[in-house]
Amino acid sequence: MAITQSPLPQNNPLPQSQPTISFYEASKAIIAGKKVHKLEWVDKGYYGFMNDNILSLHKPDGKNYQWIVSMGDLNGTDYIVL
Repeated sequence: MAITQSPLPQNNPLPQSQPTISFYEASKAIIAGKKVHKLEWVDKGYYGFMNDNILSLHKPDGKNYQWIVSMGDLNGTDYIVL
């Protein structure tokens, strides 16, 4: 079964020229202090980052949550560094 990317809404576009990376590469970027976004997450207000040494998700409601990583997250190859 192939993993496909969800289409992004036209009113909230992300950079299309930026290469996508795997979860492994995204986690290295997060550890280095960067924020990452998974293209499957429709709203660009979602991003992963480190928050007091806890892998966290920032959501469009302005709050941060502990990121419970799913198999889809682990197998994803559609992350971008923000």
